[in-house]
Amino acid sequence: MRILLVSLFIPMILLPLQGAAAIPFFDSLPGFSLLVQGDPRLQQKLTTELNELRKNSNALKNYEDPADIAHYERGNLAKLLRSQGYYDASVSESVAGREIAYNVNPGPQYHVKSLDILMPAGLRSGFNGLPIHVGDPLRASEVLAGIEKITKYLNDNACLLNIDVTYQATVIHQEAAARLEYRVAPSPEVRVGEVRIEGVNSIEEDYLRDKLKIKPGDCFSRSKLDAAQLRLLRTKLISNVTSEVSEPYGGLVDVIFVIRERNHRTITLGVGYTSDEGAGVSAAWEHRNVFHRGEKIEVESKLNPVKQTLEGKLTIPRFFHDKQRFTASVALTGEDQDSYRSKALTLSGLISRKISKHRTLSAGAELKFSKVDEKVEGAVAEGDPDENYSLLAFPLGFKLNTTDKPLDARRGATSALEVKPYIDLRNTSTTFIKNTLQITAYKTASEIRYEPTLALRIKAGAITGEANLELPADERFYAGGGGSVRGYGYQELGPRLVEINAEGEESLSDAIGGRGLSEISLEGRFRFNDTWGGVLFLDGGNAYENPAPKFSDLFWGVGFGVRYITSFAPIRMDIAFPLDRRDGVDDRYQVYVSLGQAF
Repeated sequence: MRILLVSLFIPMILLPLQGAAAIPFFDSLPGFSLLVQGDPRLQQKLTTELNELRKNSNALKNYEDPADIAHYERGNLAKLLRSQGYYDASVSESVAGREIAYNVNPGPQYHVKSLDILMPAGLRSGFNGLPIHVGDPLRASEVLAGIEKITKYLNDNACLLNIDVTYQATVIHQEAAARLEYRVAPSPEVRVGEVRIEGVNSIEEDYLRDKLKIKPGDCFSRSKLDAAQLRLLRTKLISNVTSEVSEPYGGLVDVIFVIRERNHRTITLGVGYTSDEGAGVSAAWEHRNVFHRGEKIEVESKLNPVKQTLEGKLTIPRFFHDKQRFTASVALTGEDQDSYRSKALTLSGLISRKISKHRTLSAGAELKFSKVDEKVEGAVAEGDPDENYSLLAFPLGFKLNTTDKPLDARRGATSALEVKPYIDLRNTSTTFIKNTLQITAYKTASEIRYEPTLALRIKAGAITGEANLELPADERFYAGGGGSVRGYGYQELGPRLVEINAEGEESLSDAIGGRGLSEISLEGRFRFNDTWGGVLFLDGGNAYENPAPKFSDLFWGVGFGVRYITSFAPIRMDIAFPLDRRDGVDDRYQVYVSLGQAF
């Protein structure tokens, strides 16, 4: 039965990516069919682009009569045909009830008869050609790509004060052809004179000047100004920046950056709820410019009936290198799980370095003082000392991140590997290595209505070096909960001991954690409009006594949720059901309310 439910649920998530079938409740536009005489490829392209225009058109919301919609879209089709080089096309429409039929006679496709570029001879000699050539179809996308290529070439190879590239296409109807001419407007070549920054209050100016990467004597480039402005904004210390360029003098121009600093302090409050952990609250304070060079201090506290944390963190950017940062933190944590109770003080320092646009390496040290009380009888051997630990760890990490948004990714992937060797300073014979690997991937079909996103998460973990019950209970792996396998209680999945009561009856203890972990999650996410979205999900996972993670013997949960989309991150509300429900252990469902996607 469980296998049947899983096999039925996966197609429910994947189905929306296979076609443009609409959800009836959200449908308002009439359906349409489109026939292009003699050109099925053009027919498919026009159908796709008309669907895209429907999805993004606010004007269509003003029409109710299908005849009015058909008349409006006939004009859109004519524009689309001209953009593909069909200047003699004809479009007719017919309406039957809530269905519109478009009939297109494209006519001949116009081609480029001649091509010329008007720019100074000294610049023209190094240009290596356009993406459009004589004899090619006169497509708007390729014509505009030519402007982009010329503009980029001039930005990279000339010092023009202003770059203005235009084109003129002269259509010859008798020949179904056109003469295409690109023109570069005359402009003096100049270099950078004085560079100034205005509007600085609390930020050290030399810190911002290093971000500009523009110096007196450099070849002037508008694209370099844009890149400098973007780097200033990425410091998150500035709310607005503009650039001003003086009139040329002696072949030079002065550049002035006018900035407005943002408020460097932020206070945030949050609430959340999960049926397995109960209601929780959080509060945080942040100062993003504490030492006037972008150093950040964060203090955050999170409280719920199961776990309480108070953490302070200092982040220093450009730590001995432009692409390197140092993070120091101190954290107090308390946990009251079904199988253990713990209190801990953790001190850590971590250096991370970007080795490429998407790749980051990290290394550091961590010292954790903890007291762990096991609640499960038999989890601690008789005669063992009290479970006080002084764990020294040296985490090593690698992360690959190509996603577009950190809290609501729709495209890209992540891969994070951490290797964390431990030694107990109280008992130096206790050593172990904790390894975790997590991979996520996101793919959005933006051309389909409701922009479905397929999201995948795979996580594996292994701890080697010590027997399972020799490890601190709060360092073992557990599965279950809102960030793991939804539908099951928090940390309710994993190895359990057999307990015998006074009457000699056997029962299973609470989960004691393990040395191996396997998790997999699959989500289908939908955006119904700019404010609301929905999700269908399938989670599987388990923790194991032995360190080798495996993707068998998984516990599965399914569910659905609603997303309220804000400018910062979506608010998620999920309900999940365990497919492998255990009598007396698992509830019939679990509810989760929090900020951000599940992964």
